[in-house]
Amino acid sequence: MKPSLIASLLALLCTACAITPELTVPSLDLPQSTYKTSIASDWWKTFNDPLLNTLIAQTLQHNHNLSIAIARIEEARAKLGISSSAQWPRLDLQGKQQNNTDSGAPKIQLAGAASWELDLWGRLANQTEAANQLLLSTQAAHTGLQLALSAETAQAYFNLRALDAQLLLAKQTVASRKAAFVLQTKRFQGGLISELEARQAESDFAAAQAIVPQYQAKIAQAESILSILSGQSPRALIEEGLQRGKSIGEMHIANGLPTHIPSDLLLHRPDIVEAEAKLRASRAEVAAARAAWFPQISLSGILGTASNPLANLFAAGSKTWQFAGNLGMPLFDGGLSAAQIDQARAQDKAAAASYKQAVQSAFADAYAALKINQFSQEKTSAQTGQITALERQLKLAILRYDNGYSDYLTVLDSERNLFNGRLELISATRDQLLAQVSLFKALGGGNHIELNQAA
Repeated sequence: MKPSLIASLLALLCTACAITPELTVPSLDLPQSTYKTSIASDWWKTFNDPLLNTLIAQTLQHNHNLSIAIARIEEARAKLGISSSAQWPRLDLQGKQQNNTDSGAPKIQLAGAASWELDLWGRLANQTEAANQLLLSTQAAHTGLQLALSAETAQAYFNLRALDAQLLLAKQTVASRKAAFVLQTKRFQGGLISELEARQAESDFAAAQAIVPQYQAKIAQAESILSILSGQSPRALIEEGLQRGKSIGEMHIANGLPTHIPSDLLLHRPDIVEAEAKLRASRAEVAAARAAWFPQISLSGILGTASNPLANLFAAGSKTWQFAGNLGMPLFDGGLSAAQIDQARAQDKAAAASYKQAVQSAFADAYAALKINQFSQEKTSAQTGQITALERQLKLAILRYDNGYSDYLTVLDSERNLFNGRLELISATRDQLLAQVSLFKALGGGNHIELNQAA
């Protein structure tokens, strides 16, 4: 081989390496943190409610949006198979029969054809890598949807259990105020109190009764939302209703949750992984578009046999073969190749911006979730202390009223304050649980997806 030819081949190979860049992602100004933590992928089990576990399992099994996401994964996997198949030789079998008018004997031809494009510039390899990264992005999107639906189901369940607790408290208050109204009516009839005090007790009893239907309506709405999420049938909802697990006060509050932003954990959030995979795919598409400028070299060959009589089809003298090499490259295409490169680069810019936005949003979500979780704990603690004070205040108000030192309105005010305080404590407990779910979700729900290769 001539030295000039060797030098030309080496130059071509070096050029091929140059047009296949390393698929890197933009560097971002992330917080420096050595804080390490881990989260279980079934994070909802930390709340220790078997019914919640069942509802989330039903959601992950029956939700229609997840079925759509799974179909998209299957489609992306098929596209990867199509792209990767182009890197392998293609083998075809061809045959035909032609009748000989002179001898009357048929002439039979049978041949195997092979073709293979030498991917010197990485066009096919980059197209395959782009398809692989798009498959990864669909898998990450599916994982992200699972996380979102799990969190939504948990939050809907906690909201329902809080409403259940508030309805129970409202019914208990109705019973308490009914008893007070009956007692005050008897006192008024016996001349022990004025009509004003009796009417105050009656008004308070009616107000308590009006609250009950409000919570019943909210519960019906919450049940509908949860039944849709978990895929329960309309018949089961109407005839049987939704089952209940632990009360809101019995829910286990997760301990040991992060108090700082763990950067390593956040970068494995499904939405960030999805954005990064799309960015890597777009950069592979740019490399593939650039490679299309260079010559496409393909090898083809035919090995066959031909014979007049069928019995001699595979005889030694009947074999034929042909081998050829083809080279093609665009000389003038009206700017098509250049436009395809510009299109790929524009898509890459958009993917890079989407990746940066996903990372920024993830850290903003995590920061907000950490703070909300912290403040919700403080609110629950303060609300618990307030209930203790309000219970003591009501006892003192009743004592003063019984001894004639204050009117009945003071007792009613103390009862209202305690009722509202208990409602607020239920809401604070619910908000703390919701904040923990949001924190689990913001940290990626314990999901870890590798970008090296799609399954």
